[in-house]
Amino acid sequence: MRDAYGPGRSRWTTTTGTLMVASALGAIACALVGVSPYPPLTVEVGLAGASAFFAGCWVVASYRARVGPPAPWGALDKPPATVTRPAKPPAPRRPGNLLRYVFAFGVPLATAAALVVAFTVSGEEGRRAERLQRAGWEHHEVSIVRLTGPPDHTPPSDDTDGYYNTDVIVRVPYESGPRDVTLEAAYTREAPEPGMAVDTYYSPGHPELGVGSRPVPEHMGVFVLVMLAIVGGPWFIIGGALIKTQAKPEDLRRLRRFHPATHLPALAILLAGLVLLLPVALEFEVAGLRRLPAFLASLTPGLAVTWVVRRFWDHPRLGA
Repeated sequence: MRDAYGPGRSRWTTTTGTLMVASALGAIACALVGVSPYPPLTVEVGLAGASAFFAGCWVVASYRARVGPPAPWGALDKPPATVTRPAKPPAPRRPGNLLRYVFAFGVPLATAAALVVAFTVSGEEGRRAERLQRAGWEHHEVSIVRLTGPPDHTPPSDDTDGYYNTDVIVRVPYESGPRDVTLEAAYTREAPEPGMAVDTYYSPGHPELGVGSRPVPEHMGVFVLVMLAIVGGPWFIIGGALIKTQAKPEDLRRLRRFHPATHLPALAILLAGLVLLLPVALEFEVAGLRRLPAFLASLTPGLAVTWVVRRFWDHPRLGA
């Protein structure tokens, strides 16, 4: 079976390599669309862990394909078999376009996914946002009953108009009856006074949630993804198209064939990136840091590809 796949490859290298790439792409896609809106990012971490597991399986399968399976027990005691001329190895298969697209566009997508994870809201903020959405947290106008302190006035400037931020008591018409509730940092264009209408957010059926001056916070990952699409999208497309155009079939064939000095460091870099994402994904701190390691993780896909390309550039016959 091994010879049907050419030297250094086998059915198991193909299977484990496919599962490795598929799991990684699944983790990237789930991170980009926000399958888990807040930690723990169970689905994303599970798929990334599966990709790391299959990467290890691919390394083992590739090593076995290179050196061959171990001799069965007692084989050395048998008389040598008749020497025959080895069969001519089959012509190497032409790599499909799928690997070309994965190699070209996987790096920018993985970088974007790491940045989206880095901006994931905390679990406490995410659960509160879900609770407010289920309770019907919406915009309403209410009247000021009285001020609890002097207004904080921000004078007009070249960029903004003047405004006031003031802690006030407002009368909220809940379903169970009106209540006087404290609204912190009420925003008004004019100096606040009793009877003035102000914008608030609250749930009419849940007075225990209080009132606020802002809507339910959106998932920061969506904002980051939109900004990346606007600012970096064209560059990602241009860079990916250039890589796809310049990637030759023989280069992709060498990429699929395991070489320890090339693939092991690249896989170690990617594994380090996965580990750096865990503090945000599972919501714990390392040396008081949580988001900084996630930002560093966004650099690892590019570093891994740079290492592979540099190795192939310095060693043209590597893996040929």
